[in-house]
Amino acid sequence: MTETGPAEDAVEEYLDRLLVELRGRGRDVRRILAEVEGHLHDAMEAAMAEGLSVEDAERRALARFGSPAAVARRFARRPGRLPPAPVLREVAFVLVLLSGIRLVAIGASGGLAAGMGAAFGKDFVSGDANGVTYTPARCATFLEYHPSTTCEQAAVAHHFDEIVFYRLAAGVLGLAVLAGCAVLRRSRRFGDLSHGVRLLPDAFAATVGAAVFGAASVVLVAQSLGQILGGDSAGAGNWLSGGLVSLVVAGLCVVGLHRALLSRVTVDARARLETSPRR
Repeated sequence: MTETGPAEDAVEEYLDRLLVELRGRGRDVRRILAEVEGHLHDAMEAAMAEGLSVEDAERRALARFGSPAAVARRFARRPGRLPPAPVLREVAFVLVLLSGIRLVAIGASGGLAAGMGAAFGKDFVSGDANGVTYTPARCATFLEYHPSTTCEQAAVAHHFDEIVFYRLAAGVLGLAVLAGCAVLRRSRRFGDLSHGVRLLPDAFAATVGAAVFGAASVVLVAQSLGQILGGDSAGAGNWLSGGLVSLVVAGLCVVGLHRALLSRVTVDARARLETSPRR
């Protein structure tokens, strides 16, 4: 009678984890499990034929086959079909999370715009371009909010208030969105929907965030610098405040991406060391 050794236990544990992460019809899941089990045993036999022990052969086979989550993602791909619902849910969650971060960034840019207005004057943030004029009716509206000033000054002050207030309001909304994401992530309901499995790569959110906020920072900073270098700084702070905050958020996303990639490299290196033949 053949006893089940540690290697067989590890393979069974791997298949149990893969079963939790697989999606689809029962017959398809059973077929995938049988296929993976066969490949693992073939890989172990080939490794033992090279002189590796059972334990080392098992470690090599499992490391080369990939994590259960990665294997489940590979089998989930079907040409011409939408990704599985759990993947779409996780993508939607990441997009909502990034939207919350974007709203908070807008709020931070409102605070920065207020600081720029205090330091360089409101015209730097909300001034109109040369040649812009307003009708008497529009001027009267501005003067209702900011009396005892000229129409031009009232317009600048009115636009400045809108820039700062609406951006700060967006920041408050963003905090609410992020709080909702945190509650949802920790809730039992979210765990039931995702089955506790992270289907997207660890660096997915950081990669998307770095790309989106990086592009936004380039466009906004370039716009503001173009105005300043062109000799018309009126309103340049409006773009510059948003560009600087986007640059900071993009930098934080790059840091998160670097950590995720470094963690992945470390795991892969550890797996290679564990599976390398011992002399």
